Amino acid sequence: MTMPSHPRVPPPTRAVAPPRRGGTKKAIVIFLVVANVGVFGALGAVWWAANRVSSAVSTIPDLSLVGNLDVSQPRTFLLVGSDSREGLDDLTNFGPAGGQRADVIILAKVVPDDGRMQLLSIPRDLRVDYGGRTGRINATFGRGAVDLVAAVSGETGLAINHYLQIEFSGFAAMIDAIGGIRLTFPYPARDLSSGLEVGAGTQLLDGDTALAYARSRKYQELREGGWVSVEANDIGRTRRQQDVLLAILTQVDRPTSIGGFQSLVDALGQFVTVDSGFDAEEIIQLAWSMRGITGGDVESLTLPVEDFTENGTSYVVRVEPAASTVIDAFGAGTVMTTDARARIQVQNGNGVPGSASTVATVLVGAGFEVVDTLDSVRSDYQVTEIVVGANHLALAQAIADALGYGEVIVGRTPADVEVVVIVGADAPVG
Repeated sequence: MTMPSHPRVPPPTRAVAPPRRGGTKKAIVIFLVVANVGVFGALGAVWWAANRVSSAVSTIPDLSLVGNLDVSQPRTFLLVGSDSREGLDDLTNFGPAGGQRADVIILAKVVPDDGRMQLLSIPRDLRVDYGGRTGRINATFGRGAVDLVAAVSGETGLAINHYLQIEFSGFAAMIDAIGGIRLTFPYPARDLSSGLEVGAGTQLLDGDTALAYARSRKYQELREGGWVSVEANDIGRTRRQQDVLLAILTQVDRPTSIGGFQSLVDALGQFVTVDSGFDAEEIIQLAWSMRGITGGDVESLTLPVEDFTENGTSYVVRVEPAASTVIDAFGAGTVMTTDARARIQVQNGNGVPGSASTVATVLVGAGFEVVDTLDSVRSDYQVTEIVVGANHLALAQAIADALGYGEVIVGRTPADVEVVVIVGADAPVG
C-alpha cells in the first residue's frame, strides 16, 4: 500500500504570543452561544448568556431581512468580515486603506430540527451586476450593509434572516481570548504582504498569525528548498478563511463557568454588529435547540468559481451548473456535495510497528480510499489526529466515527491528499 511518500506532518509546536489586552470579537461568538451555551445545562443560564450577548453588540435597523416565526425553521445568517482598519494599532501588514470592504462573506444556515450548520463562502471578488453597474461583490459593502445584503441575496436567490458583521481589530483579539487555534501545515508557509510566517506541522496560532493566514492572498510554501506560490488568489484566501472559522467553531473550549463566559462576552460590543431583529429571545431559542452541535454537524463549502478578466479587471465568476447546484442545496438545507470520497494518507505517530497499515486497513474496509502510509517524524502522539481542510470537515468526522477514536483538526494537507490521519496511542493497534 506504500506509495511515493508525501511531506510528513511534524509534531505540534506553539506559536502563541502573549495575550492581547482589550476585547474579544466576533459574530462567531454569537454562534458559539447558539451552538454551545447549553453546556451550562440549564435554560436559565442560556437566558442569562443570551441577554449578555444581545446587550453587548451594536445593531443595525431596517435591513429588509426575512423574519422567521417558528424556532424550528432554519435560519440563514450573512456573516461579514469588514476590512476596516479602525481599531488596529499596527497597520504594517494591512495598509492605511480608508473606508471598508467585505473581506469575508459567508452564508451560514442553522437547522435547529436536525442540529446542523452549513457554511457557504462567497468569494469577495465574485463578479456581480448591482445598482446598474458591474463590480466585485465586496465593493457593494462600501455603500453599506443594506446594499451588501441585497447583492448577496440577489446573486444567490436566497432569503437572509440575520446579519452579523465583525471587524479585523476584534478578530485577532477573539483568537487570543480563546487561547489560540490549531492548524496543520504540510510545509513551512509565509505571506510577505499579510505578515504570515509559520513552520510545518500542527501549529497553535495566536490572533495576529491567524489573521495573517486568513487575509493571505500571496500564500507561499517552502518546498524542496524554494518558496512556491500555492492558491495565492481570492479562491485560496476564501478557503483559508473557512479553515480559521471552522477551527474556532470546533476547537474553542466551552466556558467552564458563568464567570468565564462573561469575560468572553464583555468586549463584544467593540467589534460586532448585528441586525436589530436578532434579539435575546431568538438567541435563547436557537441556543437551546442547538446545544448539542459538534464539528461533525457543520458542513462547509466555497461557491464554485473560476478566474475571469473583463476590461482589465480581474474577477471570479460562477462555474455552472455546479454553483447553482450548491446554492439550491444550501437553500433547501440538504448536503451541498455528494462526493464522499477523499484520498487519505495515514501516518504512524505512536511508534508501534504496523500502526499505520493497521489503521489503513480499517479505513479501506469502511469504504475510504487510502493512498499512502508512512511514519510520522514523531512517535509520541497520544491522540490520533485527523487533519483536514474546511471543505471536508464532515468527511473527517465520518473517518473519526469509523475508527471510534481520534480528534479532527482543521489544517492544510499535501496537495494530493484531502485527509491526513496521524495514528496516536489511543488507537487499538499492536
